[in-house]
Amino acid sequence: MTTGGKEVWVRVDPEIFSAPTQSYKLSIVEVAALKQVVTANKLLEELDKNGFIALYINFDTGKWDLKADGQATVREIAAALKSAPALKIAIEGHTDNVGQAAANKTLSQRRAQSVMAAIVAGGVDAGRLSAAGFGQERPVADNRGEEGRSKNRRVELVKR
Repeated sequence: MTTGGKEVWVRVDPEIFSAPTQSYKLSIVEVAALKQVVTANKLLEELDKNGFIALYINFDTGKWDLKADGQATVREIAAALKSAPALKIAIEGHTDNVGQAAANKTLSQRRAQSVMAAIVAGGVDAGRLSAAGFGQERPVADNRGEEGRSKNRRVELVKR
């Protein structure tokens, strides 16, 4: 069902060890988007270990303005870069395959630039950063289902 604009699932189960009409277990689950918790230390660890990190910064469809949760992630990116002054990164935007390829490439470029501008506004020298958009060219998951498409909509930080 939907309540307050949110999808909610309700399940009622009889308790196994009681009379069927006396005790029930009620489960209520509110469906929400997965939130990725990013810290400056975790960013630096992943960049040192793997040379890149995929971040799932949520943008409105067709938009590149950072939302509140994206701004929190960018603050952590800026903090990580401030604590490692020699580190340089490329910010790469990626999309799923919904829509026109050329529009997705432009959108991913604008999203990468939006993230870069916010990092610079957070006090990091722009000379340490670059931004590029790859649109749907580099999927990391199958685009045939929503789960795969959601993994392809990402921003990657790549150590330069």
